[in-house]
Amino acid sequence: MSPIASDAIRRALIDRAVDELTDELVALRRDIHAHPEVGNAEHRTTARIVETLERAGLVAKVLPIGTGAWCDVLPPGFDYAQGLVGLRADIDALPIGERSGLDFASVHPGVAHACGHDVHTAIVLGVGLVLAQLREAGQLTRGVRLIFQPAEESSPGGAVDAIDGGVLTDVAEIYALHCDPRTDTGRIALKVGPITSAVDQVRVTLTGTGGHTSRPHLSQDIVGALGALATSTQLLLSRRVDPRSGVSLMWGRVQAGSVANAIPSSGEIEGTLRALDVPGWQQAKELVPQLCAELVRPFGVEAQVTVTDGVPPAVNHTRGVRRLTRAGEEMLGPAGVTTTEQSLGGEDFSWMLQRVPGALARLGVRPPGTASTPDIHQPNFVADEGCIPIGLRVLADVASSTERPGI
Repeated sequence: MSPIASDAIRRALIDRAVDELTDELVALRRDIHAHPEVGNAEHRTTARIVETLERAGLVAKVLPIGTGAWCDVLPPGFDYAQGLVGLRADIDALPIGERSGLDFASVHPGVAHACGHDVHTAIVLGVGLVLAQLREAGQLTRGVRLIFQPAEESSPGGAVDAIDGGVLTDVAEIYALHCDPRTDTGRIALKVGPITSAVDQVRVTLTGTGGHTSRPHLSQDIVGALGALATSTQLLLSRRVDPRSGVSLMWGRVQAGSVANAIPSSGEIEGTLRALDVPGWQQAKELVPQLCAELVRPFGVEAQVTVTDGVPPAVNHTRGVRRLTRAGEEMLGPAGVTTTEQSLGGEDFSWMLQRVPGALARLGVRPPGTASTPDIHQPNFVADEGCIPIGLRVLADVASSTERPGI
């Protein structure tokens, strides 16, 4: 049988399996969505993953850190020297209260799948079920590792623990999807090179003696110093780092004092430092403590600056993008693949892409014809579940296919 005929048979089997499994996977996604768990506490989610894979006759192993899992789906006689195709799904939720109005909204106050990780998990689980059917039909020739990674929303990310746990051993290429409310359902979006940005967390704690607001000259103005940090740090960074690095320092939390007529003795401001490239990232993280100290010195306060290492940019490899593009066009049609821009968001899949070539694709979750939809990390974020069979088709194809010269 010719390779083209063999590919046609395999893709027809994938299509049929996806049609059969979609309702089951939507139900599974809704169950995971209703029971979100934050990073390194994904015990119920991990149990559901293991149970689903084992029911399909696959062997899943929990990661050494206690949550998350991995599973190899192998053809008969597979030699690990051939290298595995890795597929990664992040499984954790965010400490955000849900206001989506969904019937299957989170049952846990203050915790929600507001970034689509429940969708990612359902898709990669679905790939495992599809691959099991391909193997049964004698149509699986690649070895595939399914990676269910905890704690993506933490810093520097659960990918580090997963890598330390050995999930990349024998993996020759690796792929992942991420929900994107800026792309229509039915499409994936790709970019060669950096697709996300470097991200660190910044915390500045200021201390003084405190005092009465009627005698500011006898104390240190903690609130004024916090205001200087909030309004001037980004401006100074923009004059010290090459603007082509796209450095952005945004503050998300400021706290000081409890009453109107007392100067507080301490205060804190927290935010994120982001950059499009590694040189700008490294320079900015070295500059931030120096600039913060200089900004608050006139106020006479003491400053403790902590820059917590986060994640580098996720850099898509040319071959990885080509492989996902091919899978998308074959399974969705030419209109199913579009381009995207680098975002200032962070993604710890970047650590895996530093070790193994591959690519991250954005998965459209915006209902076609909708002008806009709530962004990820928002309490009212909703993913169009029509994205599940889309992501499943693409990842099942890229995992089970072999790149051929000239194709």
